[in-house]
Amino acid sequence: MTENWHQNLKNKNREELIAAAKELVMKQSFLKVNIKDVCHVAGVSRVTFYKHFQSMNEIVFEVQMEILESMTEFVRRAPTAEMNGKQMLTSMLDAWINYAGQHPNFIKFILLFDLHYEAYDSNEELKERYKHFVNQGKERHFLIDALEAGIQDGSLKSDAEPLKTAHFIFTSMMALLQKMSLTPKEDWNGESQDVQMANRFVGMLVQYLSSESDESSI
Repeated sequence: MTENWHQNLKNKNREELIAAAKELVMKQSFLKVNIKDVCHVAGVSRVTFYKHFQSMNEIVFEVQMEILESMTEFVRRAPTAEMNGKQMLTSMLDAWINYAGQHPNFIKFILLFDLHYEAYDSNEELKERYKHFVNQGKERHFLIDALEAGIQDGSLKSDAEPLKTAHFIFTSMMALLQKMSLTPKEDWNGESQDVQMANRFVGMLVQYLSSESDESSI
């Protein structure tokens, strides 16, 4: 029991440190956040920090991975069991826009992280770990199930290549949503030009991927 208690405390401290770092980098540039600030918000000592992380770079990478996992999980949960592949894909892309609207700071963080990633003075082990994380996501993309289901049930084009299409959608959607994230928060609403553009893009994309038989039945 003592061993379990220590492990639970260790996990709790780690989670609190990541949460503190996440809170701070949402308020200011992560390049300005330091270990002292993170420890203060988390309510732990620097000694505890170094039991879990070697540097601020490492914890910033953790925040990035947590945000990406949170975003993809939110999108992945959007479809319902009765939907065909086309409906699944549409619901997921709509959910993606909604997520960006709810968390513009997360999308902005992803943008800033990507811009500064190569400039990080971080060790190769950390970069390789992040590269592995990204490659895992690419190999089994969160949009794959919807695309494969659509090909199988005939609601999407049979010649659509699921993995390539998923990568294209991800790159395009993130570019749009990152542009939206730079819009002042008070301008975020369903009628804003950026949101309309994103919704229009989703409509055009789904229409392009729709099978001829599916289109003719509409």
